[in-house]
Amino acid sequence: MRIKRIGMAVAVCGLWGSAQAGFMEDYMTDPEDGMPDASRFLSELPLSFMPVPVVITEPAVGNGLGVVGVFFHESEEQKQQRVEGNASAILPNNISVLGLAATENGTRGAAAGHLGFWRNDTIRYRGFALVPDLNLDFYTFGGRTIDRPIELNLKGPAAIQELKFRLADSPWMMGVRQTYRQVELDLAENVQLPNPRLEQAVNRFLENHLGETTRTSGLGVLAEYDSRDNPMAPQSGLYYTANYVWYGDSIGSDVDYGSYTLEGLNYWNVNEHFNFALRMQYDGIDAGDSARLPPYISPYVDLRGVPAVRYQGKSVAVAEVEATWKATMRWRFNFFAGGGRAAENIGELSDAEVANSYGAGFRYLMARRYGMTMGIDVARGPEDTAWYIQAGSSW
Repeated sequence: MRIKRIGMAVAVCGLWGSAQAGFMEDYMTDPEDGMPDASRFLSELPLSFMPVPVVITEPAVGNGLGVVGVFFHESEEQKQQRVEGNASAILPNNISVLGLAATENGTRGAAAGHLGFWRNDTIRYRGFALVPDLNLDFYTFGGRTIDRPIELNLKGPAAIQELKFRLADSPWMMGVRQTYRQVELDLAENVQLPNPRLEQAVNRFLENHLGETTRTSGLGVLAEYDSRDNPMAPQSGLYYTANYVWYGDSIGSDVDYGSYTLEGLNYWNVNEHFNFALRMQYDGIDAGDSARLPPYISPYVDLRGVPAVRYQGKSVAVAEVEATWKATMRWRFNFFAGGGRAAENIGELSDAEVANSYGAGFRYLMARRYGMTMGIDVARGPEDTAWYIQAGSSW
């Protein structure tokens, strides 16, 4: 009896191993080069998704872990192309994203998003909903820059939506943008000062001015020029966008102001082994009384290796370059460097402190059908070194 049981166990293990080997060969291997590739798994199996591990080393929130699931949804026409053997990279009709994350300083959150490329990419939709509970160090408060950071807790739901329409057959798109954020702002930790009386007075002042829930609701317009060969992992082309969003009490906002962004992404395919990219971005806000604005409203220098909200202002400019060496069709190695400035207005940007960062990383072409890459970047900023798991384009 024991020999029979052992024999059955061996048989089951053999069948399980064969099934796993068959699954890997059928769905996780590219028949063209025999390399690991998730294209068939993502496009052919129902409810399949790409799990993206998130190892957080963001200096602003500390170390942490998370996971993001990326779902690809093809149109019936795209599915038929797959059946007919068309293996060229495509832009899926819809992409959905679900994510969870938490860090050592108590920060945690959940997010869901959806990207739609409809009617042969003549209509694009982007929507994200987040429920964050963030602990962040702020170096600006009440419209003033401070030397010692204040750690604040931001809690509450947020959502953003964009709907864009292509102008004829051109690379130009026009659309609308809607944002909503409801934030309860509190002290994450009391401010520590050498003078006990001053420390008590400062903490009492902050407690009296915090603790309320603030709603910001905005509606705006945007224009976009996009000639990239693949929005998910571009190798060549240009992407320029401009948007203006107005926040006012008539649309449910507790704070009145305007925000605008100008962004340019440039990709050049120098040859089959080398790519070069340049990012330029300017963010600004128009507000009559900046002292009344919550500290999280002002834009900040957004670069790999630079802590979030470390360098804030009503005017922020960023530039970054990235060079990529494609060792093979699958493996790519990138080198990047950038800098940013934040000031109270555009005229003061030239005299503002520069936040520089630089680093390197690699990418692996994980799903050739979608041009989807995954990899790791390591970046050094003015204060810290951080590393990031990247899925898709760096920007």
